[in-house]
Amino acid sequence: MNQDQITAKLSQINSKGLEATFSLSEAALENAQKLAELNYAASKDVLVNAQDGIQQVLTVKDPKQVAEILNTETMQAAGNQAAAYQKKVSKVLRDGNKEFANVVDATIDQLQDGFQDWINTVAANAPAGSDVFLSSFKTAYGSALQGFEQFRAASKEAFATAEKNADQAIEAVQGQIAQVKKTATPASRGRKSA
Repeated sequence: MNQDQITAKLSQINSKGLEATFSLSEAALENAQKLAELNYAASKDVLVNAQDGIQQVLTVKDPKQVAEILNTETMQAAGNQAAAYQKKVSKVLRDGNKEFANVVDATIDQLQDGFQDWINTVAANAPAGSDVFLSSFKTAYGSALQGFEQFRAASKEAFATAEKNADQAIEAVQGQIAQVKKTATPASRGRKSA
């Protein structure tokens, strides 16, 4: 095997790595766009709701009416909107993580296949007496493969942890909303009966 063939094989492996990088960049941009759209829609909804609430408060003449406007149901609706927004963001992030994990898996597989092909080509064209060198080279390659597999496992674990944390955060917000509703409901009933 001559130097040009070795260079061509390595260049082929590098071009596959660049393709994977471009794919990841496109996915990141798509997810950023989805998040920006979600943020825009959520901001717009919050501003509309705040404007409506302010308008209602400004038109009241009795402080009791303000309390009625800012009742538990109004606060619960705001909390539900926040939880729905958080679920949408979590879904976008979860989908992005899955896409990233798929690209990482495919890239690792391509690199492993490319390096194995390259090693097989080098071994087939190696001069006589280079068995010791090839053996040590294959050992080093085996260690590199273990590194790829460790990276793959660490990536999957990180994505699973991120998803678990997002789910726990959503559950915590929903639990807080439920708790506020439970504690505020008896107090608002007590005010109405008094």
